[in-house]
Amino acid sequence: MRFVIYGAGGIGAALGAYLHEAGFPTVVIARGAHLEAIQQRGLTLMSGAEERNVRVPAAGHPGELQWGADDCVSLAMKAQDTEMALRDLIAAGADPDHTPIFCVQNCICNEPLAARYFARVYGVMIVIPGSYLEPGVVYNPIVGNHGYMDVGCYPTGADATAAAYVDAVRAAGYGANLHEQVMASKGSKFLGNLGNAMEAITDGRGNSGPYMERVRDEARTCLRAAGLPFEASDTFEARIRANRGRNVEMEGNRKRGSSWQSLQRQQGTIETDFLNGEVVLLGRIHGIPTPFNRVLQRIAGEMARNREMPGRYSAEELGEMAAG
Repeated sequence: MRFVIYGAGGIGAALGAYLHEAGFPTVVIARGAHLEAIQQRGLTLMSGAEERNVRVPAAGHPGELQWGADDCVSLAMKAQDTEMALRDLIAAGADPDHTPIFCVQNCICNEPLAARYFARVYGVMIVIPGSYLEPGVVYNPIVGNHGYMDVGCYPTGADATAAAYVDAVRAAGYGANLHEQVMASKGSKFLGNLGNAMEAITDGRGNSGPYMERVRDEARTCLRAAGLPFEASDTFEARIRANRGRNVEMEGNRKRGSSWQSLQRQQGTIETDFLNGEVVLLGRIHGIPTPFNRVLQRIAGEMARNREMPGRYSAEELGEMAAG
């Protein structure tokens, strides 16, 4: 397979670089100054083991590629950009009936979106540390392996293509396993990622524990009402511990999540509508109140649109808004 990594941020750029170094035909799709830096001087990959420069091939759009029968796509952009990416892939020549689409993303909305456009869709649950805050530079602050993935067919099952993907990412240095109920794995990760907005809004100010309990209680109630799967936390966390490397501190890398990074880079958009906003959507459909998720969705969206830096409110201030 040729690996087309669409979305070259902290997760996608590192994935492309490691696959390229392992000898797999690979191209990353990036944009703006990040693309220019990768094309001109290569990707600077700051891993837990060492810093190195990787000359991974890079393009600015799917239309720049010649598409073939052996291509597979790894979507690694934020969920707010997924649907446009899928449309661009088809317009560029990716075969909607045969090209495999691997959703190497957080959220649980990407796979159903991809299945609207492509017949062969795969879920990939990722527990991979990654940071991207400056053009041409990504951090993967972990040792032992580069992070962990569960891979399976959407909505359920496993096949030879999923197995080949697992073999490839293992060869590139990741921990990975086939998972026939991968959306249950992604459901558990989704519950964890509901804290991304809290971190972005507060920049760590206050005690977020009580607030996040309410956020996840709302989410579990909504997922059950919608019939959407998620694993028991003890089973999920035990598998992660058994298969994932160990995080390390790295000079110059402030360990914050992807939503915090979006505000820090002043991107103008944030993934919260597809994390906490997914809970709000399910609550509206099934008649379940979701005030704690709604506050995070509303405030994070405002901050992103206004290009504010992290830290506007404390966790306690958010709690007062949600309780009111």
